[in-house]
Amino acid sequence: MTIELRAADARDIDEIAALFLRSRQVVLPFLPILHSAQQDRAHMRDMLERGIINVATLDQKIVGFLVDLDGWIAHLYLDPDFLRQGIGEMLLAEVKRRRKTLELWCFQQNWAARSFYEKNGFICVRETDGDNEEKLPDRLYRWQKET
Repeated sequence: MTIELRAADARDIDEIAALFLRSRQVVLPFLPILHSAQQDRAHMRDMLERGIINVATLDQKIVGFLVDLDGWIAHLYLDPDFLRQGIGEMLLAEVKRRRKTLELWCFQQNWAARSFYEKNGFICVRETDGDNEEKLPDRLYRWQKET
């Protein structure tokens, strides 16, 4: 299995949005579905205009993506069929190479992601009781490059 990383472009938006929805439905069943597929596509187009989306591909199929908004990880999602194969770490390593600090929000119920981020050097710096669109408790994580 050879995973390749590359920058996304507008042609990838439909596939990224579909992966975003599928991953949330399968891996995060506790999340309410608040937006239509059309709204997810518009959101991902906005993310691409505002930042960098790196995609991980296998045989040209997108199996993961990370949205970097100037050091803010807005999204990191993987195809549920490709979890725990190092793809998330590859995407994270790419953004860590470019940035000195990174921050992101993670739902408190998302134990697998919390473990993943903590294993990769992120520290929880704040918790909320659900001050987000989903109204679910979350955690703010921060990573800083060692000097």
